Amino acid sequence: MTSSETTAGPIHGMTPAAPGLTVQVTAPPGTDTTGVPAGGGVVAWALVADPGTAGGARVEPVFLADGRAWTPDQYRAAYGQRLEVRVGVVR
Repeated sequence: MTSSETTAGPIHGMTPAAPGLTVQVTAPPGTDTTGVPAGGGVVAWALVADPGTAGGARVEPVFLADGRAWTPDQYRAAYGQRLEVRVGVVR
């Protein structure tokens, strides 16, 4: 699953994530990723307001990176809009 690239809206709800999911962060070739922390474990799922989406909201992972919890929108705002966030299973 790939998170969409939209601006952050308010979070309307959260639920805990099942164990074993992790986030991988990737960047296009040639992107300077100095200082960008690696993604970590998914700890929850958030319902984020998004008027441009059918139903007016989307579900996004809440993951750990750099000692705090992030949504993809928050992470991109801090480290770069071109970053892609993917959820996968820890193997």
